[in-house]
Amino acid sequence: MESLNEENFGGYDAYFINELLDEHECPVCKMALREPIQTQCGHRLCLLCAEEMRKRNKGVLICPLDNSILESSKIFSDVAVKRVIMQLKVKCSNFSDGCEWTGELKILNEHLGSCEYQTLKCLNNPCSTSLLPKNLKKHMEKHCIYRLVTCQYCKEKIIFSEKQIHEENCECLPLCCVNQCGMKIMRKEMFSHITDSCANTIIPCQYLNIGCKFKGMRKEHETHANSLMQNHLLMAISKLDALENKITLTVDTLENKIASKVNALENKIMLRVDALENKIISKVESLETKTVSKAVALENKITLIVESFENKNASELVALENKITVDALKMNLFQKWMHKKIKLCHMRQIWK
Repeated sequence: MESLNEENFGGYDAYFINELLDEHECPVCKMALREPIQTQCGHRLCLLCAEEMRKRNKGVLICPLDNSILESSKIFSDVAVKRVIMQLKVKCSNFSDGCEWTGELKILNEHLGSCEYQTLKCLNNPCSTSLLPKNLKKHMEKHCIYRLVTCQYCKEKIIFSEKQIHEENCECLPLCCVNQCGMKIMRKEMFSHITDSCANTIIPCQYLNIGCKFKGMRKEHETHANSLMQNHLLMAISKLDALENKITLTVDTLENKIASKVNALENKIMLRVDALENKIISKVESLETKTVSKAVALENKITLIVESFENKNASELVALENKITVDALKMNLFQKWMHKKIKLCHMRQIWK
């Protein structure tokens, strides 16, 4: 079986005043039994040590003293031994640092909660320093490199170890104007100061658009504008005249261009209209020719049908007349025969 390391030990690692008895010592972690259990073979183990052994043996618990397989139903908590162990006298875990406290094991944690020799870890993450309570506050507030401090410029909370880098790059750090105007400006406002208000910023004359070539510091521009007002006025007039001429030329050019385009468009439209008219006339003539041809063919067809009908009717009329004549003759012969028959019958009656 794999040996247990310290992280899995389940016993009490305390400084007992009297030597620990064998019956109070876990055979696995070699420390005072914590939550002791008694096995069917009569031995005792820490509950956590027993669970770790079971896990490492794939669910099977084997007694570390006699190697017998232990059944869960035959293991029980040993409350009596637990009570005895909790009443054993121990020293404070900080006795090597000067703490003289002694007491029962069951109240050791309560004592450590208020022991002035109990070291506490610094709460400034990620500081790993451990100190006595009386020194911890001073360390956290004045000596810990991970303590929070306030930037003197932007008033933000920053980590002390990053203070220098932060302040060197702080947007609120006052800097001397790069144009040496004598003012101190916050870093974040430097650009707007230089472009909008710095007296030493070199800028062109506000009348640059009318031809003034002057460039100088912002503070010099008022003097420049006042001293050369007449020149600026003449430049403006000259600029307006040039602009008026340019506009006139542009308007003339535009008018000519529009007229040219209108003429070209009119010619194009006339050509398309003529082409369309010719196309329509051609189609109308073709349609008329086609219509006349169809009308003649239809007329000929009707004539043939009428003639055929007339011939047929004439033939049928002659046949009908012949039939009527024959029927009339037959009827005349029938009447004569009937008349003779009636006469013959009458004579027979007379003879009788």
